[in-house]
Amino acid sequence: MWLVLCDRNDAAGVWIHSALRSRGLAPLGLVTGEDLAFCDGWEHRVGRSGATIRFRLESGLTIRGEDLRGVVNRLYTAPIPQWRSARKVDREYVQQELLAFHMSWLHALRCPVLNRPTPQGLCGQWRPESEWVWLAQKAGLQTPRYRQSTRDRIDEASGQRRLLPPGALVRTAIVVEGIATGERIPPAVAEGCRRLWRLAGSAFLGIDFAEGAAGPWTFAGATPVPDLRLGGELLAATVLARLTAPAAST
Repeated sequence: MWLVLCDRNDAAGVWIHSALRSRGLAPLGLVTGEDLAFCDGWEHRVGRSGATIRFRLESGLTIRGEDLRGVVNRLYTAPIPQWRSARKVDREYVQQELLAFHMSWLHALRCPVLNRPTPQGLCGQWRPESEWVWLAQKAGLQTPRYRQSTRDRIDEASGQRRLLPPGALVRTAIVVEGIATGERIPPAVAEGCRRLWRLAGSAFLGIDFAEGAAGPWTFAGATPVPDLRLGGELLAATVLARLTAPAAST
């Protein structure tokens, strides 16, 4: 079977699950981080001969690693609703342990996993803004002038990004399997997006652009967990081909 893993409020995760199912991918399950939090049982073994995983959802469905043929992974955290009333220090400890556990079993799967965990993130490699600018410039994309010091403060609560001018119109390209999808992307920009995708090492990459000093397609940020809906039919077809390719690995 195949799985789509995402947060329960992840509209893009629900969309790709529906898009793949409508194209005949079956059996295909949608499993949220909350579903994993309330599993009835987990078994994860790691040894010289390899690693195995087995877990049973509240619905009664048992999932075994050897039965999985492909996974779309959009989990970026490990929900712990059972620990909501615990002390903050205890919640943080439990969450770190669960993140390590989920990283282990997802990394151990032998089927294609889009995106496979890395030490920098549960669903791909999360990078600071400065590193994304450096990689974008290396990929040949137009980038804004970037400065950073210890005196800089970013309003994390509001999600404000310094690369995105206030009120700017944002255009987004989604790259998967080296194919850049999005609305009216100039060929030169699309090629730069593909180069950035290769440098980033993520199965999915969302790349934002805005009007800036470097031009109408000035790099404004990137993420390994983009809104897949922006890629439309081409993206869905590309993901389907990737998940069903013979002897594929990620």
